[in-house]
Order: sequence, then structure tokens, then C-alpha cells
Amino acid sequence: MLAARDAGLGTCWVGFGRPWLNEPDTQAELGLPSGCHVVAPIALGYPRTWPLPHERRAPAIQWIG
Repeated sequence: MLAARDAGLGTCWVGFGRPWLNEPDTQAELGLPSGCHVVAPIALGYPRTWPLPHERRAPAIQWIG
């Protein structure tokens, strides 16, 4: 996803599609190799606009010793 962003593409991890993409009928229809399993379906595209970055908080580090 970082490489896509660097190339000017937007991405979205579509996790709810994974079970459907691992159905034998779906894999056959899409021509996916047998024995392979979809792990992270990602949609790619050119966004009309880029969202503003989120504000980041300083990390909270706690030492246990």
C-alpha cells in the first residue's frame, strides 16, 4: 500500500471480501490458482483528492523492570 501511494495510487483494504474470494466457485470464476488463498484484498485507484493527514500523538512509553 505504501508503494502504491508513492506511485500516486490510493488504496483501501477490503477485508470483508476475503471469505467470498476464498470460495471455490469464486476462485474458479476469477481464474485464481487452486491451493492459493486470498489474504488481503486491496482496491487501487486514483483518488480525486487526498485526505489531510491525521494529527499524531506522542508515543506513551512505559518501562517494566
